[in-house]
Amino acid sequence: MGRIYEWKNFVCGDTHGMTRDTQKLNSKNFPEQKYLTKEDVLIQLGDFGWVWYALGKNKEQEYWLDWLAEKKYTLTVVLGNHENYNIIEKLPIEEKWGNQVRVLERSNGCIYFLKRGGVYTINDKRILAIGGAESTDKSSRIENVSWWEQEKLTNEETKSCLDEIDKHGKVYDYVLTHTCPTKFVSRFTSNPIKTKCSVANFLEYINDVVECTEWHFGHFHKDEALHEGKYRCHYENVPFELGVDGEISL
Repeated sequence: MGRIYEWKNFVCGDTHGMTRDTQKLNSKNFPEQKYLTKEDVLIQLGDFGWVWYALGKNKEQEYWLDWLAEKKYTLTVVLGNHENYNIIEKLPIEEKWGNQVRVLERSNGCIYFLKRGGVYTINDKRILAIGGAESTDKSSRIENVSWWEQEKLTNEETKSCLDEIDKHGKVYDYVLTHTCPTKFVSRFTSNPIKTKCSVANFLEYINDVVECTEWHFGHFHKDEALHEGKYRCHYENVPFELGVDGEISL
């Protein structure tokens, strides 16, 4: 006998390691979570930011990591540009949803970080996840303190992504990224760093190679749907259920 309840996938925009941007996940703004389970998955679309300081050393960070880990749903992250990659890359690797994830284990649950360029099957949906982007403010940041070179995809990562597409095929339910294909970037900004971003250029190529029902991204601090909702930028809107038609609610 099949299950009656269909597990759900949601996405949300940048949280930046800031209380203000994380409040979209509280029960007032996201009341649906009352009815969710750990089989339901919320995928945060980069600039998570809550792994910024050494683990166990910052009280605010520790509070919010526990708050997120104990949610009734499972939190999963597509990495952005404002992330402490030096810490994240040391997290243990496990197999989940058909591919590798890095796992941040808390006493009350786990938070998962998706491989950049990985193909996953989450609740029967095929997902291509490609994190990363180039920071526009890196000149005012300190390398390995508030900015990390790993924000950009390496040649090995782009090759691995293309290898996964060759292996799994070119048709996906969802493509989930932090930035977006180059041709859409100018819709959100004229900043030359973002318009010439190497990750956005790679995504432009991916957009020509694969087919998908929906493509979701963050990065631009906007809430906007393009091409009749096929491409969606998320920031302040509450978690958006994948596969459900409708405009982003602000």
